[in-house]
Amino acid sequence: MPTDTETTMAAPASERLVWLDLLRIAASLLIVMLNITANQLRAMPIEAHGWQTVNLYLAFSRAATPLFTMMSGVLFLGLGKQRSLKQLFQGPLKKIVLIYFFWSFLYAMFSLFTQPLIPSSEIIPTVLRRTLESSDHMWFLPILISLYLISPFLQLILDHSDKAIIEFGVALMVVGTIGHTFSMGWDFLPFAEPLQTFVAKFPIGHLMLFAGYFLLGNVIQHYFKPNQLTRWLLYLALPVGVVLNASLTQFASQQAGETTLTFSTPLSVMTFMVAVPIFWLFQNKIKQITFSTNTKKLFATIARQTLGVYLIHPMVLFGLDKFLHFTPLSFNPIFSVPVLTLLAFSLSALIIYGLKRLPFLCWIA
Repeated sequence: MPTDTETTMAAPASERLVWLDLLRIAASLLIVMLNITANQLRAMPIEAHGWQTVNLYLAFSRAATPLFTMMSGVLFLGLGKQRSLKQLFQGPLKKIVLIYFFWSFLYAMFSLFTQPLIPSSEIIPTVLRRTLESSDHMWFLPILISLYLISPFLQLILDHSDKAIIEFGVALMVVGTIGHTFSMGWDFLPFAEPLQTFVAKFPIGHLMLFAGYFLLGNVIQHYFKPNQLTRWLLYLALPVGVVLNASLTQFASQQAGETTLTFSTPLSVMTFMVAVPIFWLFQNKIKQITFSTNTKKLFATIARQTLGVYLIHPMVLFGLDKFLHFTPLSFNPIFSVPVLTLLAFSLSALIIYGLKRLPFLCWIA
């Protein structure tokens, strides 16, 4: 869901980073899959048929948010120039704040028509409260706004730090993801309580971990030159991260007697193991593929809809469920989850593409 910067927004398809457009599309598909699988898993008993399949898809799709954070960092910080505060507040920050409150209000209104009726005297207070609370799936936009606010400091770090400092920062981020992972519900381990007590004394907040991802995309792009062994470890880390995430979710759910997603978070070390290899593969392997000019234009057009897809896809999923009765369990979830993901993404992108061509709605995503 990274927004185009002032420069990349005006850039023709031939000058855009094609690998980044493709990664935005892939990550947007993962966002849709994440919403599908997380909601479905919460509604399923752990012994239900298909639970483990949905769980594996969820573990894979968790990489979406770190991927978008890394891409946002590349687009926002990778220009190599320091924005003035006026440029920051009147440019991307203003846009994303307007989008956040507009869609928060839209989802507040949407909830009035999709949830039990409330007394007429409660409509306005309810809409105001739900607008402030915002839709659950939009939790990342305040994080992105916060990252934009501290971006002048992050830009200074990126521009004026040597390689050793950058590597030290990445190491701290990895330690932070490990610490955050150990702060989760490890109650089934005999040493859980003292471990969590120790980790709690060295907290690394969500914003700082996301700030690490915000910088990490640029670090991978400019500094990360892995040898053959490191590349193979990257390839291995991706499936290991997925399986480890899914296994911990399954084990924790069995211990609790119901589905629990305690270990399924974007800031766990398991998610880190999935997101970094995907980003590196697109930045190094997809980047080497030559595409025709028309294909690049198509990728660029789809990529420009990804923020809108992130914003509108829950409404599309609601419609697919209510009117077509299409859910992740409509048939074998091995196939239904990716099919539903692709369908919801495509419909969302087409709707946003159409809305943005209307003069008075061109700013909504």
